[in-house]
Amino acid sequence: MVTTSFPNTPSALKALLEERGIRPRKHLGQNFLIDQNLLRVIVEKAGVSIKDLILEVGCGTGLLTQHLAEKAHRVLAVEIDPRLCSLARELLQGYTNIYFLNKDVLKTKTAIEPEVEAVITHWLKSEEGLRLKVVSNLPYSISTPFIIAILVGKLPVELMLLTLQRDIVDRLLARPGTKEYGVLSVVAQLFSKVELLRKLPPDVFWPAPKVESAIVRIVIKRERILGRISNFSLFNRLVMCVFQSRRKTLMNSLLRLNLPSLSKEAIVDVLKRLGLELNIRGEALEPAGFVAICNKIHFLTENVIARDEVPKQFNY
Repeated sequence: MVTTSFPNTPSALKALLEERGIRPRKHLGQNFLIDQNLLRVIVEKAGVSIKDLILEVGCGTGLLTQHLAEKAHRVLAVEIDPRLCSLARELLQGYTNIYFLNKDVLKTKTAIEPEVEAVITHWLKSEEGLRLKVVSNLPYSISTPFIIAILVGKLPVELMLLTLQRDIVDRLLARPGTKEYGVLSVVAQLFSKVELLRKLPPDVFWPAPKVESAIVRIVIKRERILGRISNFSLFNRLVMCVFQSRRKTLMNSLLRLNLPSLSKEAIVDVLKRLGLELNIRGEALEPAGFVAICNKIHFLTENVIARDEVPKQFNY
């Protein structure tokens, strides 16, 4: 591989960007992780090897991308900002195993950009035995929709190693009944195992954000949980109804589903069969409780709602 000299300090990075007339854009979450030791830790904790295809979202100037390319078979580096994408491509031109894509990784709020899926699918089909991982200093503005889209989507991602702002991490790990507990908590805890690896102070980034960040490892177990959900569309609607009116009782949230065959009496029967209090709030349910209620309701309404064998999206 060609070794390229990178701006490895805040002053060097700032000078390079000023030279190119580039200012970090706050609304795109452009806070660059510039600590070389942490970049190496990220690659190590992700277990990146020659058997891996890596999707990196928000590659910025390519600091993490270079470390990934040194270990991985291939890296798909996606960057929405054309200025940064061009700069990273220039700095990393000696690496033949990096493919840059100047795109928003999300086509919609709930779906991955088709071109991203197409590139990855082509690689996986043409080179057997490769594993797909996501390793990224994920832009804050897309963290929640991206994580959910990967967890319930079609790409066979095995693991995500992400740098995230602490409030997102708190939501990933939140317990029922807390203010942080919500759609992201339920989906992440059902579809994966989330592990907090390290907390990060603001000064390891440039520009330094106003909040702390953290590195998390998310091991995906999608197929196991999908086999337990009888109707994914119903599950989607159920979770949404609960957290759109999180202070209401679960019974009131279920009535808001507006299913013809789901009367108040039927809901009472469902709650009793699951051993739940009639006045319980939905936000107090464990993630597995949403699956149990979904399956009970689906049994009552299976002639009303068409079964989804494969989820197309999760409307959070």
